[in-house]
Amino acid sequence: MGATRIAFARAAARAGVLGSIAAVVFLLAGLGTAVVDSLAGSSTSGLRDGLAAATGTDGAVRWQIRVARDPEAQADAAASVLDRMLVPHGVAWSRSVETAPVDARHGDDPLAAVLLADDGVPGRSELVSGSWPGDADALVAAAADDAMPATLHAGAATALGLAPGDVVELADGDGPRRLVVVGTWRPLDPNEPAWFGEPIVASGAIEGGVGPFVVGDEALVDLPAATVVRWTALVDPPAMTASVATQLRAALPNVEPALRAEEAIGTDGLGASGGLASTLDRLLAGLGAVRAITPLPVLLLAFSGFAALDRLAALLGASRRGETVLLRARGASPWRLAGDAAIEVVVVGIPAAAAGAVAATGLLALVRPGEERSWPVALLAASVALAGALLLTAGRTWRDATRPVVRGAGDEVGRMPRAALAGGVVVVAVAAAVSLWQFRLYGSPLVTGASGALEVDVVAVLAPVLLLLALSLAALGLTRPIGGLLERAAGRRPGLVPALPMRQLARRAGLYSSASFVAMLGVSGLTLTAVFAGSWQALDAEAAAIRTGGEVRVAYAGRDLVRGEDPDALVDPFAAVDDVSASVPVVRGEARIGSDPTTIVAVPAAELAGVAPGVGAAADATALAALAAAGESIAPALPPGAEAVTAAVRIEAPAGTPGTVAVSAWVLGAGGAASRLAAGDVDVASGGGITRAVLPDAPGLRLLGFEAALAGSQGAAPVTVEIGDVGVDGAGDAGAEPGGLAVTGTAELSATSPSGRIRTSGSPAEPVPVLLGAELAARIRAHPGDPLAFRLLTGGADVDAVVAGVVPAVPGVGDAGILADLGTLSGAAFDADAGVPATTEAWLASPEPERVAAALERDRTTALATSTRDDASSAPLIGPAVAALWAGAAGALLFALIAVVALVAALARTRFGEVVVLRALGTPARLQARARFAELAAALSAAAVIGILIGAVTAFATARELARASVAGTPGALPVAAHVAWLPWAAGLVAFLVLSATVGAVAAASVRREASRPGLREEER
Repeated sequence: MGATRIAFARAAARAGVLGSIAAVVFLLAGLGTAVVDSLAGSSTSGLRDGLAAATGTDGAVRWQIRVARDPEAQADAAASVLDRMLVPHGVAWSRSVETAPVDARHGDDPLAAVLLADDGVPGRSELVSGSWPGDADALVAAAADDAMPATLHAGAATALGLAPGDVVELADGDGPRRLVVVGTWRPLDPNEPAWFGEPIVASGAIEGGVGPFVVGDEALVDLPAATVVRWTALVDPPAMTASVATQLRAALPNVEPALRAEEAIGTDGLGASGGLASTLDRLLAGLGAVRAITPLPVLLLAFSGFAALDRLAALLGASRRGETVLLRARGASPWRLAGDAAIEVVVVGIPAAAAGAVAATGLLALVRPGEERSWPVALLAASVALAGALLLTAGRTWRDATRPVVRGAGDEVGRMPRAALAGGVVVVAVAAAVSLWQFRLYGSPLVTGASGALEVDVVAVLAPVLLLLALSLAALGLTRPIGGLLERAAGRRPGLVPALPMRQLARRAGLYSSASFVAMLGVSGLTLTAVFAGSWQALDAEAAAIRTGGEVRVAYAGRDLVRGEDPDALVDPFAAVDDVSASVPVVRGEARIGSDPTTIVAVPAAELAGVAPGVGAAADATALAALAAAGESIAPALPPGAEAVTAAVRIEAPAGTPGTVAVSAWVLGAGGAASRLAAGDVDVASGGGITRAVLPDAPGLRLLGFEAALAGSQGAAPVTVEIGDVGVDGAGDAGAEPGGLAVTGTAELSATSPSGRIRTSGSPAEPVPVLLGAELAARIRAHPGDPLAFRLLTGGADVDAVVAGVVPAVPGVGDAGILADLGTLSGAAFDADAGVPATTEAWLASPEPERVAAALERDRTTALATSTRDDASSAPLIGPAVAALWAGAAGALLFALIAVVALVAALARTRFGEVVVLRALGTPARLQARARFAELAAALSAAAVIGILIGAVTAFATARELARASVAGTPGALPVAAHVAWLPWAAGLVAFLVLSATVGAVAAASVRREASRPGLREEER
């Protein structure tokens, strides 16, 4: 018989084992492809979704400076820099020019107009009426009026009473410059990053100005107002990848210096702003967390899969032991036999590896159709699976062929392989120790690289899997001594069972080693995954709650300061929304402590626990009580049923002083949000009068004070305003004056200081009690009781505060923010004669947050954006990685099951003679079956228990740190508690044990069937 025919005959005789090897290669290639490719695809999708979800300044970056004397040269120089530094990284930029408020007049009515030249406005807006300034009919209409065409914001047009055809005259040193309104417009989405969160775009007004009037560049030349040119950069989310985002993040800080280096641009006042860099940091940190987790399922699959292949290779060698002895005796070399085995693996492995990779890629394409698939990943996974099977099978065959030709030589591991195994265990143990030390040193597999970005440490990231592997190998090395102890213990008991199973386990430890190792590795991987997944889910939920504040966060566009009556500040706008159980107004803004920037959040402290229970500072009831107490005493309460507030105004001014004094009443809503209510105008010449401010129908109103504003004085002498006799209409008896509403002090008004405020008898919170996030407190070295001074960038109020407490995290900000009571902060800004911040957000509590958010977005009548804790979760990025880790653990258990099947087949071959002998000695077939089942059950039960312990130890050492690394931006002071995802862990473990028991039962039934055959002989094998 020729060599080729012999090779074919040998392969056909072991088709079952070769088929099992092909099955493992198929699974290894398929699972490897699925895990790596799905993580790569989901990471890219998560990055793109995160960028697409960014709104306002979070999704853009802007550089601005005053318009140069040569605007064209300035524009060309900026275009050269931006095209060179940003466009290659998937960024589109646009140029716009905007003025500060310009004195203007419509007829006899004065106004302050904000002009905007931006070619991108028509693409982001809708025309309410008329046309755009560049349209032909607009140019014709403007020429007829000897004016320049302008399209006005619809909100500003309504407030000013302007319509297409009206003419506005701008103040100009060379004479009036005329604008004709040719249309009105409204932004499609004020939250779009291209608008950069500008309040005037959303509302049509800013402090001291209205607009914007969209005009051509020629309308802005030589205007007597500060004119600023802005370059706004936006990313294209569908074109973004992790590598491009990393390059872009590295390039952004270099743009401003490059612009400064261009002489034509200028350097005076050049500044950069926007949150795109922070958004990229957050998303790239999430991608880094994915990279930190990716090696876990991949290595878990690799080790368990290759261990199963090794067990199958051993089974193939053992089943061919007789053939090997015969062929060696006839002159076949070990290299030839190893080559034949390699050819067999190639023949069955190439189709299996290709099929596994293709099947995984096709399944991913069906399940996740929007993601790009990577065929190189599939090719790599298939190649590794095939190469592993090839090397293990050929190596095992070569080793079997070089063993001494003695009976039973293939059943046990010899001294040299045993020594090599011990050396390998030592190497793995040392590697695990070094990796774990580095992991614990950094506290994470992520480290900050030289560029400042988070990078995966290639040593620390291996710690969890290497620790699993080292402990599993160590446990495997103890199987012989432990088996000997069990054998001696069982030998003292009467009966064949358990003495025979324990004796077999002790004497055949090498035969059980591979299956036990894979089982321990699979169960330990499952346990580590369960602890990590549970801890990550708990931490992610808490971190998402801190970022969002309430269960639903509603962010208003274009709100900065209180400028007039704000009904939503006094009446809960969400009271009638289904499934909303509570809501609170929120002010979020930027502040500076000296030169340190920070974020401040002001909420009704007494109600915070109701909308954000247990979240950050909401969990500190004592500290919140201090804030709430200050908020309650900030202003006297108006009686229930009050319809209006009246006040007597006295004006002292030199005779003949012209002008009027406009009086406003400042009130706080139940949550502390402020609103300014018009009370009427009093002529200076009249010496005073009675003013009346109508109150909205809202509960819990408090009177903060009054504001007087002088107009039309024409630079005359100062005017003194005194307010007294404060009364309330509609509360009980008409004209009843409740106690506590007395007003003290006067306001000195003049042309240079035209407005002033007068406080009621409430107790100003000086200093204002605040809570600090732990990181901010550590940075500025602040402790409870310390004084603190900061400035609100919105409104410019200088606030004197006291640290009432330090908390791990401030809701809505994190560990680097300030928390204050909303009413207290409103009162402090009022007392400082500064702008009083308007509510920028609302936090809602709801049992159905997703449905509430969708309903608010669908039915909105104002510019707002909603988000829930699910939107703030890291699940879009980390969820697929956790699922991949579960898949890796499941794959390891599947490979362990295959190893068990191979073990059963090996036991059936090597112990057929034992069945014959025991039958000859009178041992019943049923008892032999019980003994075999008990043997397998004991081995696998011990492996499962040891695997659980190994997984628990590894989880104790690494799981919480992995969970923290997986949730980017988690406050450092926020503890990570260990949690276990019990349901999937129990399901996976029970499924493995049940299937293994089924395999054992089938093996026991086979033993019973063999032992029951009449006339059974050893030669019948």
